[in-house]
Amino acid sequence: MIAIAMVLIYWVLDSMASEQVFTRLIIACLVIVYGFMTQSLINGRKAALREKEKTLEQLVQSESLAAIGQLVAGIAHELNNPIASASSLIQSDLEMIEQQTEKRNIDATLFTDLSFAFKELNKTKEIVRSILNLSRQTQTYLEDVNMNAVIDDALKVLYNQYKSLDIAIDKHYDPNLPTIPGNFSDLGQVFLNIIGNALQALPDRKGSITLATSYEREGNFIVAECRDNGVGISPEISKDIFKPFFTTKDVGQGTGLGLYISHEIIKKHAGEIRVKSEPGTGTSFTIRLPRKRSEES
Repeated sequence: MIAIAMVLIYWVLDSMASEQVFTRLIIACLVIVYGFMTQSLINGRKAALREKEKTLEQLVQSESLAAIGQLVAGIAHELNNPIASASSLIQSDLEMIEQQTEKRNIDATLFTDLSFAFKELNKTKEIVRSILNLSRQTQTYLEDVNMNAVIDDALKVLYNQYKSLDIAIDKHYDPNLPTIPGNFSDLGQVFLNIIGNALQALPDRKGSITLATSYEREGNFIVAECRDNGVGISPEISKDIFKPFFTTKDVGQGTGLGLYISHEIIKKHAGEIRVKSEPGTGTSFTIRLPRKRSEES
């Protein structure tokens, strides 16, 4: 645009002053070259400014996540003691009840409720442990993990949430999927969060969830995907879903930590997690994990 404007201005002025067409053409070409160089410089500066703004935004977000991560780790550490105490007391009561069943009648409902409470407390301890693990940057992963087994275990844990609903779970696993170095429990937590969110995203608790795994030979990656045909996520929301404490659920229905924790776990496995979604169509989470960690090379 700058080049064209300069040519037009020159042509008008020069036409009024001279009839030397050849000279005007040479000067016009020089002006065009100058204009394009100027435009390229402007475009380069704009691109540099955009990159600078993006880098600054990522830096601010990184510092924010680090600060919140320390806060969450501190809270998780403080929760450990009361959870351990309550768990220990319930376990003692259960053992005492089991020992006295022959001496007197024990309320079966009470025993069942205590057993359930004990199981839930242990589950809470695992969640707290995962949060604490996220704060330990030196944590190592030594297990050989099969992602098919990870997803199946997550489905077993979530089974009670969807067994009575009109929800189809379609599994498309690579039967020859190689293992990856990682932590089975932590990766299981990722799929508990992702599949759990997919279940909640289905309208009227009806629909389908597709779980797939594959091996990318180029790059040596394991790919795991969770797709649903639920309500979907708007672009304004999808850019924030991995931020800590961000949630679209009603008050008391979610902490906003599930996807943040999942993101951090995948990052510690040197992988990446991406989301693709359209409102009213559904959402797809794709996880790519390297078969060989860089520190093992």
